[in-house]
Amino acid sequence: MEEEMRDAPRPALPPAPIFHAPKQVSRPKPPVQEEEEMGTEPKLGDFDNVHALSVSEARAVITAVHAARKKKDATSNPLGGDRIHNESTTITQFMEYVENFARYKENENLHALSGLLDSHSELTSVEKALLGSLACENADEAKTLIPSLMSKISDDNLAGLLNEMTKLQDRFGA
Repeated sequence: MEEEMRDAPRPALPPAPIFHAPKQVSRPKPPVQEEEEMGTEPKLGDFDNVHALSVSEARAVITAVHAARKKKDATSNPLGGDRIHNESTTITQFMEYVENFARYKENENLHALSGLLDSHSELTSVEKALLGSLACENADEAKTLIPSLMSKISDDNLAGLLNEMTKLQDRFGA
């Protein structure tokens, strides 16, 4: 019987499986990000072509939004009732910040400042916003804090601009 089994045809074995390496898939590499800096050539990354707001302009926008919310019917307010903003710590601190550091709180002064800065077409939106927020006392201070001004505007012209801006500022305690 053993001899018969040895002589009997053996069943065909299935072919050995062929190993296929899986397709290599790598994680997408994040895009190379440039270093953001405000040097002689401002590099602002994603914010390069975005209109910048000074602290005073941000305050004016927020004030207008709050005024519009106050006028709305309390039932249509997404925050509920007569609330004009979310009362989280972050929002509250932001509101205090813009209230404390806005240099131009009167709309007339803010519009005059905007016109004054817009007359200097050589300045970018970011430079105008920084000048409106920092309240520099002289051209040297402005060029130290905003290095990109070095090659764009003379010290005399910048000093004149800063003097006009100072005249428009709302005085503290007023």
